Amino acid sequence: MCVAGAECSARATYREEPGGRGTQMRIGSERTARRLDRVAVIGLVGWLLFDLTARTVFGSVPWPQSVVDYRIIYDGSRHVVETHTYPTDNPYPYPPPAVALHAASAVFPFRVSVALWLALTGVAAAAVYFALARTLGLLVRPGQLILLPLAHVVAAYYFQWDMRSVNSNLIVLAALVFGCAALARARDGAAGFWFALSVALKLLPVLVLPYLAWTRRWRAFAWAVAFSLVFWCAVPVAAFGVTGAGPVYEGWAAEITRATDAQTKSHHPILISLDKAALHLCAGDAARAKALSLAVCVVWGLVGVCGAASCWGNRERDARSILTHVSLLVLGPVAVNPYLEAYHLVPLVVPALVLLVVGADPTCGRFVRGFALAAFALAVLILKVSSPWPLRGLLVNAQALVLCGAAVGVVYGRAKWRMRDTSAGRVEEVRGNRLTGLARRLALHPKS
Repeated sequence: MCVAGAECSARATYREEPGGRGTQMRIGSERTARRLDRVAVIGLVGWLLFDLTARTVFGSVPWPQSVVDYRIIYDGSRHVVETHTYPTDNPYPYPPPAVALHAASAVFPFRVSVALWLALTGVAAAAVYFALARTLGLLVRPGQLILLPLAHVVAAYYFQWDMRSVNSNLIVLAALVFGCAALARARDGAAGFWFALSVALKLLPVLVLPYLAWTRRWRAFAWAVAFSLVFWCAVPVAAFGVTGAGPVYEGWAAEITRATDAQTKSHHPILISLDKAALHLCAGDAARAKALSLAVCVVWGLVGVCGAASCWGNRERDARSILTHVSLLVLGPVAVNPYLEAYHLVPLVVPALVLLVVGADPTCGRFVRGFALAAFALAVLILKVSSPWPLRGLLVNAQALVLCGAAVGVVYGRAKWRMRDTSAGRVEEVRGNRLTGLARRLALHPKS
C-alpha cells in the first residue's frame, strides 16, 4: 500500500512539475497555434493590400485615373462648398456632415488627396479586423486568428468593391466596429462619438441610435445625441456658413429624391437593389415583383423583431451580442435600400465572424456550434452562386438574411446554454459535496 501510495504521489508530482512532458506538449501546441496566427494575419494583410492596390495602382488604367468614386467625392464636395448646391452631373447623395468631411480631404491636389484617402481606406479595413479580433477575444486565444481570413471569404467581394472604387464604406464600418468595441467595454462617451460619426458619414446606420435607447444604454445614447448635434449642426455651419447650411440641406433632400427615383435606378450601372432584381426575376411583372420584394422585407422584419426581443433591456455588455445586433440594424436597411450597391454590404463580415467564433467556442453547446458553422457554410455557398448580375439583389439579401438571422439565433442560444450549463454546475456541486455545496447555494440563492 505504501509503495502504491508513493507511486501515485510520484506520478502526481511528475504531472505538476513545470518541466514535465505535459507542460512541454502544451507549450509546443501554443507555439504552433501562435505560428498559425502569424500566418493568418500575414495572409489577411496581403489579401487586403492586393485588393487595395491591384486595380487602382497597378491596373491597366493608370493611377489616379483608375479611381472612380473618390473622383466623385472630391469634385462633389468642392462643388457643394463653393456653390452650396449639389452637383447634377454625378450622383452624390452624401449628407452635409459627410460633405464637410470630404471637403477637408479635398483641400490638396487630386493626386495627393486620393492617395491619402486610399491609405485611409486600407487602414480602416485592417482596423476593422484588429478591433473585431480584440473585442471578440481572439488575441488572447492562440490559434483563433485563423478565423479572420475565413470570415473574409464571405466579405472579400464587398471589400474589393469599396477598395477598388475608393469609397467610404470601410471607414463607416470601422467607426461602427469601434463604437461596438467601446460599448462592450462600457466606454459610453467613445461609443457615442463613433456611432454618431458613422451616421454622419452615411445615413444607413441611423438605427444604431434607437438601439442604444432600446437596450437602456442611456449614457451612450446621450453621448451619441450630443455628438450628432455637433456633426449635423455645428460642422455644416462651420463648413458652409450660417446662410449656406440651409440651402445645402435642401439640396441634399433633392439629391436623395433623385438618386432613388425609379427611372434613375433603372439606368444605374452598378445598382443591385432588391426591387430591381425582383423585377428581373418576375420578367417585368411589376405586381409580382412588388410582392416578392415585400416578402423579403417581411422576413427582414421578423429577424429584426427576434433581435429586438433578445436584446431588450439593460443586459450584460456581451461583445458578440452587441456586434450581432448592431450589424443587423445596419444590414437590414442596407439590404432593402433601393440604392443598394455591392460595397454597402461590407458589414457582413461582422455576423460572419461572430458565427465562426461561436462555432469555435468549446463552451457553447454542440447544437449551437454546429448551427453556426452550417449557417456560415450556407452563406459561402450563396456567395459562390451569386454570379448572375441582374439577380444579385435577391442573392445578397439571402446571404445577409442567413448570416444575420443565424447570428441572432446563436447569440441567443449561447446565452441560454450558458445559463443552463451554470444551473447544471450548481446541481452537481450540491450532489458532490452536500454540506458545502448546499451552504454555498443557500448563500447565493437564499430564497431558492
